[in-house]
Amino acid sequence: MKKLAFATLLFIAYAMPAQAFTSNSGYFQKLEFVSETLIPGPGLSSLSLCYVTRDLLIMGHTLTSDIQGYALSSDGCNQQLERHFSPEQIVTAQSDRMNLIDPAIPPVARNSLERNIRNYGLWLGVALALLAVILRRIKSLMGLDPRGPLRRKAAQRILTTMCHVAKCDGLVDAREMKLIARTARRLTGRVYPTSDVIRLADHLEIELTPHDFIGFGKGLRDREKDTMMQAVLFIAIADGKMLKSEYNFATELAHGLGMPGEDFRRVLNVALADLDTHIAA
Repeated sequence: MKKLAFATLLFIAYAMPAQAFTSNSGYFQKLEFVSETLIPGPGLSSLSLCYVTRDLLIMGHTLTSDIQGYALSSDGCNQQLERHFSPEQIVTAQSDRMNLIDPAIPPVARNSLERNIRNYGLWLGVALALLAVILRRIKSLMGLDPRGPLRRKAAQRILTTMCHVAKCDGLVDAREMKLIARTARRLTGRVYPTSDVIRLADHLEIELTPHDFIGFGKGLRDREKDTMMQAVLFIAIADGKMLKSEYNFATELAHGLGMPGEDFRRVLNVALADLDTHIAA
């Protein structure tokens, strides 16, 4: 989880010069133990064969460690680098004549597949996750994700307009409140308990101005406006007829949303089709 928290810093780090940019953050050369050898070192000790790695650290945490080559160390690859060791020198030291280094060790030092996955697998996952979030956000902003829930602002306004049209006859009864809650869940993808509908319906202003109708659609996308009108028309015709006051509310709302007549009729047909599938209880 700590590595994940430094994801943003990693991208910054790769754009930095290949040097430390703080005392414990940046690129550092390190030694990593590979094997003991029979190559004599200082005194009577033998030298250790080490990987020379280029490590990226952020605030002391190692994010990546890439093998650059081999080196010999007199302190077990802790800090003391005696000299670098080339692939040609490895081959010579592994020969039957010398037999100073384990012949199973590859002459060329490079990252293994496991090491590459450990180094970069996490960041590939982070990058893909960020890309998925960005794409989902773009789809949401453009209204291209019909399966996802509507924005909270849009869903709340749709719920409000359904309560308004239900109150056009002066009263929102218990059956209408349940229908409004179910319809809001079906069309917006958000759950509103009946108690929320009751509170909202009880505090609605009966008299609305043209500015109020414009405000219902302000900042909404076309898909959200269509859903609002579909929800309002469905509530208005759910009992099999549309009162004049309900019709007036729906037409005023269409004007406020800037919805032309052909779109109004299209959405009305959708609402009528809804009655066959979602019959009002």
